[in-house]
Amino acid sequence: MTGASEFFDLARDLGKAPVKVAAELYTVYKAEGVAFAADWAANARETSGAHGKYYPDSIDSETRVAFGIEVEIGPNSAKKQGSMGRGFEFGSVNQPPHLDGARALQTAERRLERAADLAVAYAIP
Repeated sequence: MTGASEFFDLARDLGKAPVKVAAELYTVYKAEGVAFAADWAANARETSGAHGKYYPDSIDSETRVAFGIEVEIGPNSAKKQGSMGRGFEFGSVNQPPHLDGARALQTAERRLERAADLAVAYAIP
């Protein structure tokens, strides 16, 4: 009878897995979004110069649940100089592209992949 009880225990645990996985991944995505925003802002501090002294502080992260977990990261136009993000990131007639977010994305992708793998492994014993 031990084999059957182990099977039922496993089935019960797997039935709870989607909720546990979702909760763990939400935490991971939120933390990694904040880390990505911090990396992007650090890059922007190096490249924005005196004319963009407030721009790095406009870069933030917002996490929400919609049709999955969504994380929006970047300059927040409601913050001082946040509306200058497109010009800083992609360039304009006045300056070349800085690509601060693009450079931060490379590290963020690897970090998110590792953290998500760990979270799923933790949620599904």
